[in-house]
Parts: sequence; C-alpha cells; structure tokens
Amino acid sequence: MKPDPTAPADQLNLLRQQLILAQVRIMELEDTRDEMAPKLAAQEKLLTAAQTLADQKLDEAAHLEKVRSDLQAQYEHMRHMQHVTNEALNAARGEVAGLKAGEATLLSEIEQLQTLTHLQAEGSRQQLDRITALTADLRATQAESATRLERINQLDAEQRAMKASRSWRWTAWLRSLERALGGRKP
Repeated sequence: MKPDPTAPADQLNLLRQQLILAQVRIMELEDTRDEMAPKLAAQEKLLTAAQTLADQKLDEAAHLEKVRSDLQAQYEHMRHMQHVTNEALNAARGEVAGLKAGEATLLSEIEQLQTLTHLQAEGSRQQLDRITALTADLRATQAESATRLERINQLDAEQRAMKASRSWRWTAWLRSLERALGGRKP
C-alpha cells in the first residue's frame, strides 16, 4: 500500500512502525511455523497411526462381534442339544427302569422255573426209581412166568403122555360114565 501524501507525517511513521511490527510478527509466525512443522508432521503421523489403530480396533471389534454372535449361536445350539440329550437320557433312564423291572420279573420267573425244574427232576428221579423197581419186579415176574410156562409145558407134556398111554385110552369109558352121571361122589 502506498501512503497517502496528504496524510500527516505522524500517521505515516505510525503506519511504518505498524508495518515493521507486522513484518516482525510475520517472521516470528514463520519461525513458529517452521518450528511447529516437524511437530505438526509428527502429530499428523501420530494421528494417522491412531486412525490406522482405530480402524484395526474397529475391524477387531467387528470380528469379535461376529465371533460373539457365532458363540451365542453355538451356545444356543448347545443348550438345545443339552435339552435334547437330557430328554433322551430321561427316556433311556425310563427304559432302563422298565428293563430292570422286567429283569426282576424274569428273575422271579426263572427262580420259579428252577424250583419247578428241581421238583420235576426230583419227581423224575422218583419215577425212575419206581420204574427201576417195576422193571426188577417185571423181570422177576417174567422169570416166574417163564418158570411157570416151563412147568405148564412140562405138565402139558405129561398130560399128553398120559392121554397117549394105553391105560388112559382103556379107562375112557369110565370117565365118560362119570361125566354122564354129573360127577357125583358117594
């Protein structure tokens, strides 16, 4: 700016002083700027690093949220599986209790059958003893029968021999007379 020639000289000096002061102030600000430029660059670098770190942390937070969501889903699935498993376990326990009751019934029946089998075995032994005794009696009876049959055969042979004898034939008329009279004895 050009000074106005009509302006008083004091004002011109005042204006020169202010210009000098302004230039000094500009130089000071430039010095401050030059001093602050590395600090500002460091601050910008820090801000950039902080932004990068913040972005990483946001990505990690998003990843952690996804992991948390997945874990929540897995937790819900595990709770469901635990519920299903508990129901199956309770059903299996019921079946086991039923099987144990059936087992107790079967064991009771087996004991009854064993007792009955023991009684039948005892009865069979008694029957076998009786059969053995009857077999011995039958053999004795057969032996006696064979002896008697032999005696009968012997007596038949004697009777045939007697009837074949002459004296039997000669006394036949006496026997017929006796039969005719009715076999009376005096």
